[in-house]
Amino acid sequence: MRIHAPYKGILACCLASLLLSPLTASSSGNVHTTYLWHMHQPIYWPDRSAGSPSRYETVHETILLGHSLNDEATIFGKPDRIGDYQNYPKDGISSILDLPDGGAQVSFAGALIENLFSLGENGWSGGAYANDWYAHYRTARSWTTSAGTPRLEPVLTGFHHGIGPLMDDNAFRMELAIAKAIHERAWGDTLFSKGFFPAEMCFSERLIPALSDAGVEWSVVPDLHVARACADYPFAASADNCDPPNLADQVNPAQGTYTNHSISRGVSLKVPYPFGFTPHRAEFVDPGMGTVSQIVVVPAANAMGWEEGYGLFGTGGIDAIASANDPARPMLILLAHDGDNAWSGGYSYYYQNVTQFSHAAASTGYSPTTIATYLADHPVPAGDLIHVEDGGWVNADGDFGSPQFINWNWPLVDEFGDFDIPGGWAEDERNWAILTAGQNRVETAEQILGPVDPEEVAEPSPVANAAERAWHFLLAGYESGYMYYGQSLDMEIKATLACNEAAAEADPVISSGSDATAPTIWLPQRLPWNPGG
Repeated sequence: MRIHAPYKGILACCLASLLLSPLTASSSGNVHTTYLWHMHQPIYWPDRSAGSPSRYETVHETILLGHSLNDEATIFGKPDRIGDYQNYPKDGISSILDLPDGGAQVSFAGALIENLFSLGENGWSGGAYANDWYAHYRTARSWTTSAGTPRLEPVLTGFHHGIGPLMDDNAFRMELAIAKAIHERAWGDTLFSKGFFPAEMCFSERLIPALSDAGVEWSVVPDLHVARACADYPFAASADNCDPPNLADQVNPAQGTYTNHSISRGVSLKVPYPFGFTPHRAEFVDPGMGTVSQIVVVPAANAMGWEEGYGLFGTGGIDAIASANDPARPMLILLAHDGDNAWSGGYSYYYQNVTQFSHAAASTGYSPTTIATYLADHPVPAGDLIHVEDGGWVNADGDFGSPQFINWNWPLVDEFGDFDIPGGWAEDERNWAILTAGQNRVETAEQILGPVDPEEVAEPSPVANAAERAWHFLLAGYESGYMYYGQSLDMEIKATLACNEAAAEADPVISSGSDATAPTIWLPQRLPWNPGG
């Protein structure tokens, strides 16, 4: 939907009247609001590039050669998406610069950055993407809040959008390293964000050591998995559409008061407030060494975020819980969703919804802000430690926040589709088997040749060695979309393409060296999540 000229005039008048009202700075004790816009496109054909044999294809070459069954020309040629990846978010932020701390976060997958460079540098589709497609983002990043933090902050996210809790730890760490390696090319410096957005919001406390080692101080997590870890979580099978919580996860104190917010995905979210909308700390204790790693976890408001990403959004959901706000630790309503799909990938979202909601929130007494500004104004106390159950956002098809991440990890089934762990089969498990084998080959090649340079893994140059090239191909195979869309088109073969090229680089090294690399083990699984439930 686009705004017609007469409506633009009405909007301008409404906005002018709002600007006459006092606007609240984020240092107040009011409820705070902010956004996260997630931008992602995969490598659509992770096979060897004909033009650059040391790396995989990016989208311009894939379009020219027609390798993939996906229609990439339509995907990247959609007018709104052209705006999403260039000027829309900056223009959305520019409409709320009158608010002292109004802003947003954006998570930009490294694979998308590569694809946009390939289109811009080759003048694709009449120059739909500029050589400096990133310029608008850099401009919005240069605008600052009262705390001196960016109005639009590119937070760290996995380069290839892998499901972190299901990845080998070394692979996840390399995903973070190469995401930082491409940062300067896109954003112009190495001033890395302290924040992290997990692909599909899939989080596990097992990720905390790697995140902490990468300099991450806070991560977005789904509010659902803070809620399900509370002792009195009101589980209802027909509304939750996934396994009941395991009692071992329910270690957060009973909260008493929960939302009951049904969304069109076919699920109801029950989140304790203010607890489930307030940043806390979470930790991981290494079971072997006893070392403790800790970060801040920022719950995303999954139900409100889903609705705000699909239509004009008001303050009603916040109004319903605002009376429970603690001024000393105000709630932070984080509206996190795709920034390049559906309504939230459209002209009306950035040019209409962002300014309307933000100014409505401010006029109601709420405080539009950014996560970094909120945390600067309201540091999370050292002793505020909670547990976050494994799982992703509630929006994924057929998953609904399953703690097993089943939309990317569907259990083994028999010919009738019934679960059959000892005798069944599933294409996702096949892919994880191939990735596990590929992971060990690549790590063995690195062990033989010596440590790799993440810069060469991200974008192999002519001097990149075989282990660096092997890592480059392997990591593309972890792309979550290949498993999300499953048997659709040719998605299920793409992880194999990536692993085959990784093996082609690693195997000659392995055959000429001595293998001293420990076995790579697929994360132990359990079904159901709560066997006693």
